[in-house]
Amino acid sequence: MSFVSLSFIILFAVVFVLYHFLRQVRSQNLLLLAASCIFYAWWDWRFLSLMLGLSLVSYLAALSIEAATSSSRRNAVLALCVAAQLACLAYFKYVNFFGNSLAIVLGAIGLQARWTYLDIVLPLAISFHTFQLIAYVVDVWRREYQAERQIVTFFAFSFFFPQLIAGPIERAEHLLSQFKRPRSVDARAVRDAIGLVVLGYAVKIVIADTAGPIVDSLFVPAQPYAWSVVLGTVLFGVQIYADFLGYSLIAKGCAGLLGFKLIWNFRFPYRAVSPSDFWRRWHISLSRWLRDYVYIPLGGNRYGASRTVTALMLTMILGGLWHGAAWNFVLWGLFLGVALATWRLLGIPNQPQTRIGRFAGWLGTMSIVFIGWFLFRATGPGLMEALITALRNWEWAPLHLSLLTATLMLMFALALFEYVQINLVERTTMSARSSWTRVASLGSLITLTLVFLERHRPTFIYFQF
Repeated sequence: MSFVSLSFIILFAVVFVLYHFLRQVRSQNLLLLAASCIFYAWWDWRFLSLMLGLSLVSYLAALSIEAATSSSRRNAVLALCVAAQLACLAYFKYVNFFGNSLAIVLGAIGLQARWTYLDIVLPLAISFHTFQLIAYVVDVWRREYQAERQIVTFFAFSFFFPQLIAGPIERAEHLLSQFKRPRSVDARAVRDAIGLVVLGYAVKIVIADTAGPIVDSLFVPAQPYAWSVVLGTVLFGVQIYADFLGYSLIAKGCAGLLGFKLIWNFRFPYRAVSPSDFWRRWHISLSRWLRDYVYIPLGGNRYGASRTVTALMLTMILGGLWHGAAWNFVLWGLFLGVALATWRLLGIPNQPQTRIGRFAGWLGTMSIVFIGWFLFRATGPGLMEALITALRNWEWAPLHLSLLTATLMLMFALALFEYVQINLVERTTMSARSSWTRVASLGSLITLTLVFLERHRPTFIYFQF
């Protein structure tokens, strides 16, 4: 069930009315759990039991860890739970990838692999769901959060449908705690939440769904022009940001209408002035997860430069592999890890104080980010090699004027929508004049979204991860 569908709008409208009619927290949680199961089963009912099973494993593991009387038992339960979660993720997402990679290595040394590749369907949301459950169990193991005993409460948290499919990856301390207390919304909360939803749909449909077909037409093996590769990469950077930002705004707005607060998953990443500043702004929940559950346990920056670089590289490679079972994602993570390590080793400030320094930092960071987007998007047999070959031909064709115009228009629209987000959606206090401006702006966004609705794509990019 896509957010951009009549079925979702009907489901959410029914849930919204029933939810606010109910007064007891447990009844509201039961309704949310039922709605979440319907939402997930709409995609593919076959995997509903799998996802519920993974939640049950984490629920029981957290209780066992909290009840354990020895460190060895606590550690054993944690290890078994995390191993079970990762094994399930690895089977569905990576078994064919690693099998194919091993076959290539064996073929290079004269051996032939004779196994049969499995026809595996990837369950939706398994990457986000797995990381959120692992974070919960680890936090209980660290004694940073008490294990939840009410199973309905826990399952409602782990299956919360506004953020189930593509995050943000929430911590129990922030989101699960909200499922344990009464929730209600006032007129201001409804106003703010509707603003987020309207803006999210506009960003998704007007920008991402306009850029998507153009990007697909440019990232093809027969591409002859370097300028098409460059402009296609810039457009993909616009597309993936608008696509994921749109989803995150809709998720945050829908959660707000139900009385929940989700974290901001994006904070204007294309304004970043260093690679680490970018990761504090882009996919914030995943960045924090990798920092807290991979980078810091690997040593972080506590044991010297070499250990820090190793931790950075391993963390970013894992982050790349999390995005997809393909070598271009590993290369993307490796490239960004090198950029982060180089920035640190050269002692370049993450927040330059002068205007020139901030501009230079921004220019360097955006160069790194968009080279990374090329590596990220160039997936498929032989596509990256073909596009790199196309970079030899810098002929300017009439096509490129149209591409440049489309790119600049979409970049301007994205900047305009960010302005609306800051000044008309996030602002908590407004004058009467600003309030009317807000109403007019949101009305314009709704009209524009409806105009572009026919060309929208049925899914979000990050649903595949």
